[in-house]
Amino acid sequence: MARIILQNTSTNLETDKTKSYSTGLISDRELLKKRSARYMELISGLDAKTLTDTKGITNLIQAIQDEFGTADIANLPIGVLAKCFLGHPYEVHTLDLAGNQIVKHFKINETLPDGFEKARGLAKHNAYAFVEIYRNKVILIREDGSASKL
Repeated sequence: MARIILQNTSTNLETDKTKSYSTGLISDRELLKKRSARYMELISGLDAKTLTDTKGITNLIQAIQDEFGTADIANLPIGVLAKCFLGHPYEVHTLDLAGNQIVKHFKINETLPDGFEKARGLAKHNAYAFVEIYRNKVILIREDGSASKL
């Protein structure tokens, strides 16, 4: 059963000037800001099965909402792709933010969901902690939380 983990809350008009809350849009400049330590820790810990309990999922949802504020759902990542450390034959894992499957580990040569395959090589590269997949772009996230656009 699909579970929606992000809600479109673009009607919340916060006073934070780094995001366009009234429109729900996130500029590329805002997307390239360094990710918080909490967000990095939760995303990087997916192999450690941190989402096996309700608290883990709640923490992840809160971290995503904190990281992206009240951005319109269309401006949020559709998911995250990262190198999998579970060992052979697993290669990468996805965090699907669209609500289909929360976390799924993929074996070598196993087909990834639509939109994710283009970033497979980047996710496996040791230069990046993980890759955020958007509908129309890919954001590479390094271990220190710094971001760059592909």
